[in-house]
Amino acid sequence: MVSHTPNMPTGYEAKCTRCNSVIYKKSCFDPAGLLALCIAALIIIIPAFYFPLISIHLLGITEETNLLQGALMMVDSAPVVAFMVLFCAVIAPTLLISSIALSSACFTFNYHPRYLPDILKSTGFLKRWSMLEVYMVSLMVAVFKIMNYADLYFGIGFYFFITLLLLDLIIISNYSNQLYWEKYLNE
Repeated sequence: MVSHTPNMPTGYEAKCTRCNSVIYKKSCFDPAGLLALCIAALIIIIPAFYFPLISIHLLGITEETNLLQGALMMVDSAPVVAFMVLFCAVIAPTLLISSIALSSACFTFNYHPRYLPDILKSTGFLKRWSMLEVYMVSLMVAVFKIMNYADLYFGIGFYFFITLLLLDLIIISNYSNQLYWEKYLNE
């Protein structure tokens, strides 16, 4: 059903008259707040991806692994899966946070470069492919499967990853690509 989004005040949402699902939610436009969250997330990305997530102690041998090692270990046996894990858990979230940070910085400092529409398009694409929460669920499933056979210890990277995941969820829930497009087209 073709619907037109009405002009409405902040905090309200437009629903489809046929199925009652939300088609548009008018939220407040706060690029400076999102920029601050994105900067914090970009700082936390480095230790979250490079510090050890978990350590496995089995038969007197201790192995540590981080997010990047986990994805790269599968390259020989399952290259497509390794690429998808690397893309959805590392590349897409990093690019998504970077693109939201860049577009938020442009609106915060009232700077409109000619490549801003490309950034907004890529943000819409990357938002669908950033899947840190899926990686976290699969990590927790693996932890629960392995904990009966080996001693597991969470490394400092795990806590950075949890922080990154929470920041990513806050950023994505507060970011509205449609609102950014409206602001760009109206200026």
